[in-house]
Amino acid sequence: MIQGSMGTFSSVKVSTLSFACFFAVVVHFVAGATTVSVVYPRLLEERSSDGGMMVKVHDDLTLNLRKGSVVARELRVLTEENGRLVTRFYNGEDIERNLYEDEEKVASVMVTKTGSGVRMEGLLSPSHRIKPMPVSEKSEEGIVPHEIHDIEHKEMLDKTIEYRSNVSESAASERAPESRASVPAQVTVEVFIVLDTWHHRHFQSTKHALWYLCVMINSANIRYRDASNPEVRLLLTGVEKAAEENYVVSAKNDNGYLYDDGTIPKFRKYAVSQKTAYGHPDIVFLMTGRDVFTVYEGKVTDAGLGIGYVCGVCTDFYVGLGEDKPGLFSGTHTFTHEAAHLLGAKHDGDGPNEAIPGHPGAKSCPWDWGHIMSYINKGPSHHRFSTCTLEQISFVLRRAGENCWKVLSKGTYVKNVYPGMAVTFEKFCAVMPYDKENSTYEYSTVNQTNCKVRCHFSKTHSYLGYKGMESYKVKFYYDGDALDYMPCGDHHVCIQGLCKDKRYIKDYPMIELKPRRTGESSDVFTRTERNER
Repeated sequence: MIQGSMGTFSSVKVSTLSFACFFAVVVHFVAGATTVSVVYPRLLEERSSDGGMMVKVHDDLTLNLRKGSVVARELRVLTEENGRLVTRFYNGEDIERNLYEDEEKVASVMVTKTGSGVRMEGLLSPSHRIKPMPVSEKSEEGIVPHEIHDIEHKEMLDKTIEYRSNVSESAASERAPESRASVPAQVTVEVFIVLDTWHHRHFQSTKHALWYLCVMINSANIRYRDASNPEVRLLLTGVEKAAEENYVVSAKNDNGYLYDDGTIPKFRKYAVSQKTAYGHPDIVFLMTGRDVFTVYEGKVTDAGLGIGYVCGVCTDFYVGLGEDKPGLFSGTHTFTHEAAHLLGAKHDGDGPNEAIPGHPGAKSCPWDWGHIMSYINKGPSHHRFSTCTLEQISFVLRRAGENCWKVLSKGTYVKNVYPGMAVTFEKFCAVMPYDKENSTYEYSTVNQTNCKVRCHFSKTHSYLGYKGMESYKVKFYYDGDALDYMPCGDHHVCIQGLCKDKRYIKDYPMIELKPRRTGESSDVFTRTERNER
């Protein structure tokens, strides 16, 4: 089958690419069967100061969780509807509302509270994932049984391919050695992810796919926190749910295989053509649910994991791809590794990238040390970058220039428009109940002394009585701080926790936004495209 498909690769010639850069191809071998354990996570402590919590997963593991953030305020999603490409914008804060992390344990999970227990799904560590059991009964305290699974680890081997020709002037200008502007303390790398059909069909909804990517990128960001001068933060800015996939080079009849060397140049051209539609991200990553295969030591093998352009960030070679079993987080390490290639890092032990003068390379960090940019796994070091990797990333990002440092995905700046003007009390309160589906919003009140909003809800309980099914209503409330410019009385609005008469506020907006009516969409909306870089 694979031999019969080899003819499709003949059109992909090394000499046709016009860029002096390296490819890095990751190869894997299966490392044994997985095991499953059943645990009962319990909430030990909540911290109101930072929104964190302490969760005991089992006797040997307690997580000290804090809120994570990896998503742009406006998250664009490209998908095909009724035969046409549609771009929708999702509220990023809603997507990552329940995202938590434990940096010490390298955990990244989505958490919702259930009484004294929690529902958790995500990564407990680089080697284990957790999810609620498919069919389970909660205890009286709300404790939910969960399954812990081993993440299938694959031994990685390396293959690099060097493409040599003249570097274009435009690419060179993006890497000017000296920049008049000062390098920011932190560089936010805007990441756009393309999910192929074999990946996104696993998820029942777009939001489910988005939170899955949030957990994965949050896990990667824990590794990138060692970066300095500048600090590095990956930010998910958009997702495409692929449809036609003309860039995929696969085995005959596309039976779940993807050829890395054949796909990457075609995907690069596609990603460049979509740069505006993608919102001008810094890197684009194809996450595939297919089995990546490659040519290694002269033989075709389905052991491929990923491939990406070294130093491709913020150029027309800003793409990489990686294999991931959707829902299992198996591609987290591959994504972290390939993103580092795009940010300028070669494998530990390799020399500098000759396409970029002054590139430091990684010769002084031996392969045997077993960091992320090596495939030797000696334990904790395999989940940290070597000093050489951090030096290379710093070198490339410092040279990248202002256009690369700009963050385009914060949303459109609007003068004199404040949150309380655009959000109704019902929308404000809707996020508060733990059991949102069964809670009915009744009304809101505002305490004028401290600008606290009290959101009143009710819940109907049914039971079998003497006359058949009967029901009763339980009322409850939640308190929250009012948004700036949210009404707190006649002619009064809340500003920084104080209820003020807006008639005496200097520069109060002459035209106020009318909040959306009940039933209008708040987390999915469309708007005009932002300007190009």
